[in-house]
Amino acid sequence: MKYRQLGRTGLKVSEISFGTGDNAGLMMNASADERARSLAHAVDLGINYFDTSPDYGKGAAETNLGEGLKEIGAKAIISTKVEIMPPDFADIPAAVVRSVEASLKRLGIDSIDVLMIHNPPRLSRNLDAAHWPPLTPDDMLGPALEGLERVRKAGKAKHFGFTCENAEPAAVKPLLESGHFGVINCWYNIVNPTAGVTMPDGVRYSRDYENYHGMISEAGRNGVGVAVIRPLSGGALTQQVVDMGAAGRHANAGGMYTRKPESFRPEVERGRAFAFLHQPPRTLPVAGYQFALAHEAVSTVVGGFSDFAQLREIAEASDFPPLSAQEMARITDAYRHNFYLHA
Repeated sequence: MKYRQLGRTGLKVSEISFGTGDNAGLMMNASADERARSLAHAVDLGINYFDTSPDYGKGAAETNLGEGLKEIGAKAIISTKVEIMPPDFADIPAAVVRSVEASLKRLGIDSIDVLMIHNPPRLSRNLDAAHWPPLTPDDMLGPALEGLERVRKAGKAKHFGFTCENAEPAAVKPLLESGHFGVINCWYNIVNPTAGVTMPDGVRYSRDYENYHGMISEAGRNGVGVAVIRPLSGGALTQQVVDMGAAGRHANAGGMYTRKPESFRPEVERGRAFAFLHQPPRTLPVAGYQFALAHEAVSTVVGGFSDFAQLREIAEASDFPPLSAQEMARITDAYRHNFYLHA
C-alpha cells in the first residue's frame, strides 16, 4: 500500500481507503463474517483510513466499524460526519455536539480524527431538500464551525472537513480559502471528472450531470486534503452494470440507486462509454481507481466495497501501470461527443 499526505492535517493516509456507505453496502448488508474478514484484510493490506457516517445504515456502519476494528485490535484513522437536519437549524452548534457524542459511542472511541459536515455547501438554504439540507458559507463558517470547535475544545475531534455531494462550487471556494477545513470528500470519477478536469466542448450539463468546476484542484491549491468518493460513479464503472444495467448491482448494494433505480440510469448510460477500459487482468473498476489516483490533489480514494472480493480487486489498483495516453485520448473523445449518447 502507498501513502499520501492528507492536506495540511499532518496525517499520512493509505491511497486506497475503506468506505462504509450504503451505496456499496458491505458494512450494513453483508454477513458479520464477511464484514470481519474484509476489515481484517484491509488492515493487513495497510489501509489505515476509514470513512463512515451516522447516516450509513442509520448508525449501523459506525457500530459495525467500531466493533470490527476493536475485535482485530487495529489502530485506524477514522472520519465520520455530522448531518444537520431541518429541526437542527434552531441550534446548529448543539446539534453538532449531540451528533458527535452519539458517533463516539457507536464507534467506541474517545476522539474522531476527521470530523466532516455532511450537508452540501450551497449559496442558499433549502430546508425542503430530499436529503441533507444545504448549508451556506455563512452557516458553515458560523454556527457549524462553532459546534465543531466546541467538540475539538473538548478533545473529541482533531481535524475538520466537509463533503461536496451536490455542492455548489461558488459556496465551496470560500470554505477552502478560510483555513478552517483540512479535508473534503468530493465526487470525482471517469464519468464526471469536472472536480479536477477541464472538460472539452461537447459535454452537456444537466441536473443529473453537474459541473464541479475544479473543486479538488482548488482544494489542492489551498492545502486541503481530498478524499475521492464515488470513484466508480455509484457502480456504473463495473462490468456487471455495463452488461446488465441496474440489475447488475451487487446484492449488498443499497442507497439511493436501490431506492430509486431510475436515478442510476444516467450514470449507467454515460458509464458505458468507458467499457473499453475493461482489459483483464486490469478490470474496469481498477481503471476507475487509477484515474482518480492520477490527480495530484487526491490524497485517498474512498473504496466502496460490497464484499471481500471487491476489496481484494481494488487493493491491487496501484500495482497496474497508469492509464495510457491512448486510453486517456479515448476518454476525452467520449466527453467531446457527450458520451456518445446521441448515437
